Order: sequence, then C-alpha cells, then structure tokens
Amino acid sequence: MLLSILIPVQVLAVQFWTDPAGNDANPGTKALPFATLARAKTAVRTALAAGSRGIIIVNVHGGTYRMDAPLQFNLLDTAKGAKVIYRAVKGETPVLTGSIPVANWVPDVGRVVKSDLSAIALKPSRQLFVNGNRAPRARTPDYPSSFKPLFALAGGVWTTPGIEYLHNPILNPTIPDPFTWLQQDKIEAVIITQWKMSICRVASISASVGIIPGLITMQEPGWTNANVFRDKDTGEPSIWSFWQVTRFENAREFLDEPGEWYLDETAKALYYMPLWGEDINTAEVELPQLESLIEITGAPGSPVSNIVFQGLTFSGATWNGPGSADGYVADQSGFHLAGGAQQPNYIGHSTDVTRTPGNISLSHASKIEFRKNTFEQLGAVAIDLVTGCVQNTIDSNMFRDTSSAAVQVGGVSEDDARPAATSSICRGNIVSNNRIYRSGQDYFDSAAIYAGFTQKTLITHNTIIDVPWSGIAIGWGWGLMDEGGFPGLPGASIGQWGEFNTPAISSNNKITYNKITGFLNMLWDGGAIYTNGQQGPTMATGTIISGNVAYGKRTLAGGNTYYTDGGSRYLTLRYNVSYDNPVGITYFGPAPNLLDPLPYPDVAILNGFPYGSDIGGCRPYGDIKYISNYLLHPDFFSVSPYVDLNGVTYPVDMKYYSNRTITGVSGAPRSYLSYAGSSLYK
Repeated sequence: MLLSILIPVQVLAVQFWTDPAGNDANPGTKALPFATLARAKTAVRTALAAGSRGIIIVNVHGGTYRMDAPLQFNLLDTAKGAKVIYRAVKGETPVLTGSIPVANWVPDVGRVVKSDLSAIALKPSRQLFVNGNRAPRARTPDYPSSFKPLFALAGGVWTTPGIEYLHNPILNPTIPDPFTWLQQDKIEAVIITQWKMSICRVASISASVGIIPGLITMQEPGWTNANVFRDKDTGEPSIWSFWQVTRFENAREFLDEPGEWYLDETAKALYYMPLWGEDINTAEVELPQLESLIEITGAPGSPVSNIVFQGLTFSGATWNGPGSADGYVADQSGFHLAGGAQQPNYIGHSTDVTRTPGNISLSHASKIEFRKNTFEQLGAVAIDLVTGCVQNTIDSNMFRDTSSAAVQVGGVSEDDARPAATSSICRGNIVSNNRIYRSGQDYFDSAAIYAGFTQKTLITHNTIIDVPWSGIAIGWGWGLMDEGGFPGLPGASIGQWGEFNTPAISSNNKITYNKITGFLNMLWDGGAIYTNGQQGPTMATGTIISGNVAYGKRTLAGGNTYYTDGGSRYLTLRYNVSYDNPVGITYFGPAPNLLDPLPYPDVAILNGFPYGSDIGGCRPYGDIKYISNYLLHPDFFSVSPYVDLNGVTYPVDMKYYSNRTITGVSGAPRSYLSYAGSSLYK
C-alpha cells in the first residue's frame, strides 16, 4: 500500500508521445512516437472511451508541427476522472503552426522578389512573417491627397456613393492612377480615427477626366456600415464614419517600400521587397493559412472539461473576415459591424455587433488550462472564451504580435447580458501571470484583454506592453443595456436600446495587480484600464480594480489612465498607481494639403485640445469609489455629463478616500510597483 502511494503519478498515467519525425502509424510510444497531435488526440479519445479515468499525458517533442486543419475537441475528448495534458517534453520547444514556409524566391521588378505558390492549395492570408517579424502589406503613404469620401444629400437623405478621387502625380508621386489599379476588388481602404478603425474593400473604379473626379465604388455592406455613425445635427456621416482615407492597402502597385509584401491570390504568387541587408534566400518566411488552430466546443450543460495545454507554441494563423464584403468596421474592443441590417445612429455604437474570432476558441468549456505556452504571429484574437466557459485558466503564457486581443472573455449581445440559461454564462475564468506584448497589431481598436458580460472573471498579475488602444477593457452597453437603460453616450436617450427591468449578469469581476505600459500607442480615447456599463447589481458585487500600475502612455494620446466610461457604475478603484502618463490631446488626423484640389473635410480645428486625466470618463453613471490611489493627475475628467429631467447631474455618489498626488515613480510605494505584473522574465 505504501509503495503504491510513493509511485509518481506519471508512472500511473497513460502516456503518448509525438515527434515531427515520427509516424502516425506508430503506436505513439516514447520509442515510436506519433507524428501529429491529431493522431495523439485520437489515441486519447480511444483511451477515454475504453474507460480510462486517470491522467493521460501527451508528451510533445520539439520541432514544427505544420497543421492542415484545426485540432477540434468535443465531449468525446473530456477527461472523466483526472486530466488530459498536452505538454512539451522538458527543455524542448514544439511549435504548432497553421502557416506554410515560403522559399524559392526569384527576382521580379527592381528590388522586389517573387515566390511561385501555384503548386499548393493556396488560401488567402492577411499576414506574413519574415524572420519572426510581422511584415506590412503593400500600402500607400498615409493620408493621400485627392481622395475624398463622397456623401451626397438626395431627397433629404444622405447617401454614400464611394470615394471621389483625382489622379494627382504631383501630390501623390508614388500612387499610380487609381483607374489603372489591377485586381481592384482586392484593394482595401482604411481609416483610423479616435478609438475606431474601418477597413472596406473596393468594388470598382471609374476614371477621372481632367478636373472631374473619378469614383471608387466600395463593396457592400461594409461601406454602408462604415458610414452609419451620423452627425445628430445634419444627419451626415460623422467623424466616427469613413470621412477620410488614412491609406489604401493590398495592391501590387503599392509595393514600393522595403519590408512590404503582396499576395496575388489569382496568380498564386507572393511578392516581397526585402529589407536593406536582408538575405531573402536565408530568411525564414511564414505565410499563415489556417484561421483556427484549436477549437474546443461543448454543449449547454455539457462542457468539454479537464484538458491542459502546457509549454507549447501556437503560431501562424490568419483571419480573412476583413477581406470580405463586410470588411472590418469597428465598433469597439474588437467587436465590429457586419451584415446588411445596420441602421444610422448618432451615438457611435450599434446594438448589433460581431466578435472578432479566436485562433483558439472555447465554447461551453470548463477547467481547460493554458499554462506556460507562447502565442505569437496570430491574425485574430489569440484565445477567445465565447460562451458557457466556466473556471478556465490562462496562466503564465507569453502573447506577442497578435492582430487583435490576446484574450477575450464573454460576449456583448442581449443574450450574453441576460442569457436564457445559466449554462451560457462565462463565469470564474482566470487570466493570470501572462506577458502580453504588441497585441492589436492589425485591429487597433482591440484591448489586450477584454471581458464582456461575465461573472467572477479574475484578471490578475499580467504585464501588458505596447498596445494600440486600452490595456484591459471590461463591460459593454454604455448603460443602455442596463436596468433602466441609462443613456451613457452623448445623444443617447433612456431606453434607446430596449427596456430592461433586470440587471445584466455582470458581477464580482476583479482586475488586480496588472502592469500596463505603452498603451494608446496608435489610437486615443482609451486607457490602461477601461470600463463601461454597470458592473454588478450592487456596489458589493461590482468590479474591483486594485493594485494595478500604469505608466508610459503615448505622450500625445488623449485618454484616462483608469477610464470609467459611459454608464460605468459600481466600481471600486483602490491602491492603483499612475505615473508618466501626461495629459494628451485630441487628434483627428492632419489638415488636408493646401494645394489639394479635392481635399477631405478639414477637422484639424478639433485637434490639440487637452483630453483626459488619470481618472474620468464620458457619461459614467457613478457609484464609484477611489481609495488610496497614487495618481499624477487626480482630478476626475468628466466629458459631456448627463443631466436628467430632474436636474440631477451624473456621475453621482462618487467617493474619494486617501488618494495621493505624485509627481513621478518615486512617489509610489515600492511594494505596489514590485508586486504588480507578471513574474515571467522579471
């Protein structure tokens, strides 16, 4: 009896082995390993079906596992007694990738080289990685002259025919005549503004003649959706719509800078201009092909459970949704407008939004663990906990260079806010001790970590570095989805999104001891930690934001370090630190060129106004406590406060206790600074 107690659990466990040099016809032993994780998963499923109730371990040797389909887990993969563990062999680095290597380069034109991919079943891709670094797609210079979105008033209704242009080789010397652009339906127009961005595909281009502009007609419904946010006074598309072209992307004609690339899907050829000093013949070039690497899908009330992924690297996935006719029309935090049912509104947000998917996704999953993995070179959200996810753990991982969020938990729809069954609630999930570097590299509106309508989500001890918008964001609806329908957006009215007589399910979430630096690197009007909407049914069940340290905001970026935005209610912020986060400014892009015969609207008059503080928000409800925080700018920055019919000005019931003003990092307790953040690489 004593002997059996002393035997290591690994001896008792069922074990399988994989190696890229193995063979799926092997038995999966240490001496004769499988070649793929898909084969190992089948072996695990067989063991589970045979009644195995102990630990099952898949030992994954180092090397590159090139995947031609996602690993899909369902109820047949649920461990019934202990856990199924997919883990790296100690000291080795297995890489699970959905990309293909690109080689056999030949000279094309000038410094551009070309690789023929016609021999493979090529899929579209929006990313390319060269020697581990993300390469930019071929693009025009930013804010090109003589491209003006056309808004026309006809019969009292604003229409959006497309983008007018004049071929202007003087002001745009590197941009050929748009009428001559090839594969026009693959080209994309991009706008980046405030906390939003939109990507819309071109449909066709008519010629300009002399001083008569040509017209770039855009694909639908993306173009209409990009222009649903209207000015309340005029009804014209507003500065949150596609009023200006930041740039065009994805044409062979735009490939003119070192490091840029273009994928010709029709000819199945990849074009690339090497960086100066880069030897393309020895470079490691990876083109993502899969849109999903891991899919874990249970059923309501029957979650997939007890699977662990440890020490693995997940890389090389894309997401081609923005290349569809829907494009990518951001609402906020990676949620975007799609489909043809969107209606114009004056508040800058829609009731009907679509989530950015995860390259790794979980639905109705419980006690799934991701520990000590690396997630890199991914084209969507890295890990998405969609619905019905309970007590899952994402701990001690490295996330770097993802196109959207690193982690996304829960949804933002009415069904997420008030689900018909409790089995659909995302509850008790932990995101801890992760290091997140450069998330949101394609979709700038995304936060590094986002939580929608969730319960008992714990986001703790993460280090977040260099993000385009907010570091951590939680909540949705700006009060309009809460009990009573608080109008937490300028121009909104009570009950505008429906009449709700019960609170949403959000409660008992915690954001603690995170370290966030380099936030708002691309956009403005965000923060290190951002909230909106009611965070619980009472103060006792609201969100706690405690022990976080934020510093190094982009200097000119307007925003609030700890941003309690529209409808924010029932929050306690305590023991947080902010330093080196100067008050930023508003910015809507440069004024048009004075010589431009077809200028975009000049809203530069709105640039340069001071915007933000360490605490503040636009139309929060109130019931917010600030306790023992150390802040550089402690005054609450209130934007467009709401005044109700009784003359009550919001926010209400704001409480401040023992907060301190500091001038720099030396004013904050060392214990606060050292305790925050991930222990990885400390």
